[in-house]
Formats: sequence, C-alpha cells, structure tokens
Amino acid sequence: MTEGWSRTGALYVALWLIAGSFGVAVAQEPGAAESAEQRPGGVASDSIETVDRIVAVVGDTAILYSEIIESIVQAGAQGAELPEIGTPEFDALAGQTLTNLIDSRILLQKAKETDLQVPPEQLDAETDRRFREIRNSFPSASEFQDAVTKSGRSLVQYRQWLRGQVRSQMIIDEFIRANRDNLPPVTITEEEVVAYYETNLVGQTRPASISLEQVVIEPVPGEAARDSSIALAEQVLAELRDGKDFEVAARQYSMDMSNREQGGDLGWIQRSLLVPAFADAAWAARTGQPIGPVATRFGYHIIRVDNVRGGERKIRHILIQPVINEADFRRTGELAMAVADSIREGSDVRMMAERYGVREVPVRFPDIPYEQIGQFGESYAQALANPVPGAVVGPFQSEGFMPGRPVFAVVRITGFQSEGAWELDDIREQIRESLMNEKGYAKFLEELRGEVYVDRRL
Repeated sequence: MTEGWSRTGALYVALWLIAGSFGVAVAQEPGAAESAEQRPGGVASDSIETVDRIVAVVGDTAILYSEIIESIVQAGAQGAELPEIGTPEFDALAGQTLTNLIDSRILLQKAKETDLQVPPEQLDAETDRRFREIRNSFPSASEFQDAVTKSGRSLVQYRQWLRGQVRSQMIIDEFIRANRDNLPPVTITEEEVVAYYETNLVGQTRPASISLEQVVIEPVPGEAARDSSIALAEQVLAELRDGKDFEVAARQYSMDMSNREQGGDLGWIQRSLLVPAFADAAWAARTGQPIGPVATRFGYHIIRVDNVRGGERKIRHILIQPVINEADFRRTGELAMAVADSIREGSDVRMMAERYGVREVPVRFPDIPYEQIGQFGESYAQALANPVPGAVVGPFQSEGFMPGRPVFAVVRITGFQSEGAWELDDIREQIRESLMNEKGYAKFLEELRGEVYVDRRL
C-alpha cells in the first residue's frame, strides 16, 4: 500500500463504513436505492441526510457523496496513491470521481433502454472472482469478515451488493461493446501514436503477463451424505409445518453461517441475484409457507418467502449441506488427475471444463498481469511460480466457493511474456486502436450526455 494511503487510510475507511452502513452502491441501478426497511437497523432517510448528501442527479436517480468516498476507497485498496482529505488534490479527485460516476449512471440508464441482459452464469463467475479478489486483499478471513460486519451487512448481503455492482458494470460494458461499431468516426495521426508512446511508455517496463485456461473441479458428496442431508432437510420442513419457529430452526440447523444467527434472513432480494433453482422455488412459493428441500450446488434449502414487493422477495432460508469426506476428496482428486492427463495428451480444455468443471467458473483468461495472479488465490501463485507456455499445471487444491470445501484446479498456460522495454514497432497498432476507441468513446459519451438530465451539485 502506498505511503499516501497509509497516512489517511483510517479516515477513508471510516467514511467508507458510514457509506456501507447505508447500503450505498457505486454503480447502483436506477430505482435501486434501499428503503429504510432494507438498511441495517432500519435507518430512515432523514437520518442519512445528517451524514450524507446528494451530489448529483442523473435522470431519475441520485448520486450520494458517500458513493464518491466508496469509489475512492476502492481505488486505494487497489494500490492507487490517495491524497490527504481536505486538500485541493483530494477535492480534484472527488470531482473527477463524481464525473466518472455520472458517466457510468448515464451509460447504465441508456443500456437499460436497450433491455440488455447479463447471462447469470457469467454474472456469478465474475462476482465470485471479484469477491475472492477483495477477500484476498485482507490479511485474514476474519479481518475481511470484521470489515463486512462493520459495514452493516452480512456476508450474504455484501455478496448481493457486490453482485449488483458487477451486474451494472457488465451491462455497461456490454452496452459499450454493442455500440463499438457505431462509435462516431475519428482519425488518429501518427503524431498522436508517437506522442502517446513517448508520454506513457518510453522508459517504462512492460509488465510480465500470463494467459491461461483452466478446469475447476468441485468435490461432490457421496450418495449416503446426500440422502442424509435430504432426510434432515425433510425433518426440518416437517417441524416447521408443525409450528416450529423458522428463526429458531435456522439457528439450530442452518449451515449458512453468514445468516444463521439472523434466523436465515437474506433480506430483500431480486430474482437475478439468486441461483436459478433457488429463485424458481422462491418465486413460486406462497408467502409465509416454508417449502423444500430445494437442491442447489450449495446443498439443500428450506425456503420461506416473508413478503413480496414488486420484483423482490423478502426471504429466509435454512441450508443443509451434505458432508464432504476424505473419500469424496480423494475421488475428486483422482478425477482431476485424469483430466490433467487428458489435457496433456491433447484434449481441449474448454471441452473438459464443460464436462467436469464448475460451470460458473470462466475457462480462459488472456493476458493477465503476472503480478496479479495471486488474486486467484495463493495456491495459484505457488503453482504458476515458474510459468512455461504450453505446460499443464496441476491438479492442485485451491480455496473453494464454500468454507472448508477446497476445489481442484488444472491449468494450461497458453502464453507468458516476461517483462521488458516497450518497443513502438511492436505495439504501434495496439496504441492506434486504443486511441481510436478512446476518442470514439469520448464522442459517443458526449452525445449521450445531451440525452440524459444531469444536475451536478458538487
């Protein structure tokens, strides 16, 4: 972390926690502001105004000052050097951050007019990746948990918030991609290419990068464990139907530790934030009546919908997870070894991932900065410590999607480029294409600004 961040980090984080306690999202969708009932402690809007304020209105949605702080904190957490709060440099950064938030909100509103959709499996995969990246930025899992708790959210609520952020950004990205061929025409001169190279790349070291394909295999419980979990879930459901209090049953039986002590409360949730099987069951359920067991890759759920509001449901659940034993891990490890051998013999990685891997996990990762490989987890950093293009690494165990349930990864390294000096002849066309996109996008965004009402107050 930079020196500028370390000097002022505590104050930034304090401000971020204030923002987090009100459920503020950076790229919040139009109409997605939380009600007092959704906020931890049921904080009313009049109390928010004492610590927060509207800094811009875009269309029919507002941007809060706390969103600026949260965006700045995220930049600092990713290594950006941040100025002291109260300095002209900080004010300039806040102003530029607000400009970026306004532009994102404009793009999001225009994207929604085209009814763009994000495939649930891609959304889940990117949310998982971002969640792991943020979690791994903390020294320990307990410190991450403490930070989330201080923000006024449970882990489930935090992941739902993050999923909303990711979904908004993916919609924006897809909107930009869909309009890439329709960007206003621009001209890039050789002088501009050379100027960009000399300003940004001369004397700079090109970072090492790696490209890879992977298959991630998740241990599956044995038949006896599944039968035992189904039997327990059916027993819990019977107790609930006999009159047992759902919150009491959740604290007694649920294995979802992020909301167990809250009686299994998931809060108000949009359908798109849930895995399909869970969502289908919840949206078909009658209010107040427990249903189940509903099978997902996480286990077996007992679900109760407490209330309905527009496209949202207020839901509680009890999760019963089958036990993964040593035999299950051993069997999965043997399968992962067979998959690795097949890939070494020439099998297509994508085909093997579709057949044996976790479908929500992306297969291909091109041109990742090598220094960021640790964001996949410490096991990836160790396994790929000496990358050789074409090599198949693994299987090796990595942190899974649920505590205490590691997965097995098999990685094929499709490319590696060591660090070195940037040479203009090698990247001239990449620079030209990047500048054309940048210039065209700027003109495109300027046109959109004229189509959306914006009232900037900072």
